[in-house]
Amino acid sequence: MSKVWDEARIQQYIDDGIEESLNLDYKAAGALGKSDGKKKEITKDVSAMANSDGGLIFYGMHEQNHLPGPIDPFNRGNFSKEWLEQVINNIRPKIDGLLIHPVSIGNSNADVVYVVEIPKGLTAHQAMDKRYYKRFNFQSVMMDDYEIRDVMNRLQYPRIELQFQICFTEEIKYGPRSGSLNYLTGQKTSTPQTIIAHHTWYDLKVWMKNIGRAYAQYVEARIEMPYAMSDDAETVLPRDDSEPVNPTNVVEYSLRNTVRDIIGSTRAGDRYFPNHGPARHVPIFPGLETEVDEIQLCKHFGSLCWGGSKIRWTTYADNAPPQFGEIAITDIRVVDEHGNEIAIGR
Repeated sequence: MSKVWDEARIQQYIDDGIEESLNLDYKAAGALGKSDGKKKEITKDVSAMANSDGGLIFYGMHEQNHLPGPIDPFNRGNFSKEWLEQVINNIRPKIDGLLIHPVSIGNSNADVVYVVEIPKGLTAHQAMDKRYYKRFNFQSVMMDDYEIRDVMNRLQYPRIELQFQICFTEEIKYGPRSGSLNYLTGQKTSTPQTIIAHHTWYDLKVWMKNIGRAYAQYVEARIEMPYAMSDDAETVLPRDDSEPVNPTNVVEYSLRNTVRDIIGSTRAGDRYFPNHGPARHVPIFPGLETEVDEIQLCKHFGSLCWGGSKIRWTTYADNAPPQFGEIAITDIRVVDEHGNEIAIGR
C-alpha cells in the first residue's frame, strides 16, 4: 500500500473486478454525510477494519454485488480531507498510522475519491456509538466480549513480519595474460585477459521485523515459495525454461532467530576452520529487524516469468497468535552486490 494513489490506480480495481473482502470495502458518495448517523457509520466501518486485519476503504466508488462499480466522486468543497479526518478521529483510541489519500477525478480539482488506508490496530478501537466492530462477510458487525479481549491483548504480544530482498551476484574469473615480442619496438605486448569462468546467482535475503510492542524471544517463520524458484528444486527436478511457472507447486523453508557463536578454530593443513557453539536465540525488540537467512534461488530465476506467483509466510513468536502474510515475487526489490536496484525479465 505504498504506491501513489491516482485515478488510474483506482480505475484498475474496477477493470480487474477486485471483490470486497476482509481488507477491502467500497463506499458510494452517499456514505459521507454530516448527520450524526452518517458520522457514526464512518467510525463504525473504519474501526471495524482496524479491529480486524486493516485494509482499504474507498469513499467515492459504487459497489455492485461486492464488486467495484463506477467511480462516484465527492465534491471536495462539501467534504474535505480534513473533515473526514476529524470524523475518523472520534474513534477511541485514535488509530495510529491511518492515512487518507485524496484522489482527484477527471480534469476538475473539485471531484475527489478518498482512499482510506487503515493499519491493523494494536488494540481494540471503539466507534462513536461506544461499540466495537469487526469485518465479517463484507460487513461491519459488533464484536463479542472474547473478541474484544483478544484484540486488546495484541499489545502484549510481539508481531513479526517478514521482509525480502533478492540479491544478484556475478563472479568473473580471468586467465593469465599472454604476450609476444614486438620486433619493431622491442617491447612485449599483452593480449586481453581471457574469461575462464563466469558465474551468476540469485539469493533471497529474509529479515524478521518486530512491528509489535513486546519483544520476541523465540521466533520461527515458515516460508512457502514456488518449487521452481528454489535451488533445491533445481537439483531434484530439472525444468524446461519454456514452460510457465506453476505457482501451485511449493517448497517450504523453516527459519528461526538463532545464531551460533564462533568459539575457536580447527587447523587442517594450512587452513583453519571455525568451530561453532550451540545455537542461541537472539531477541527481536520492537521496531527492530534482524536478517535470518539467505536462500539460494535457481540459476534461471532472472529469465523466468513470475507474474502471479507469491511467497507466503507464517510467523510464530512466543505465545502470540500466528501472523500470516504474502508478497508477490514481482514486488520484491532486486539489487546487485553494491545495493543498486536492477531490473530482470520477470
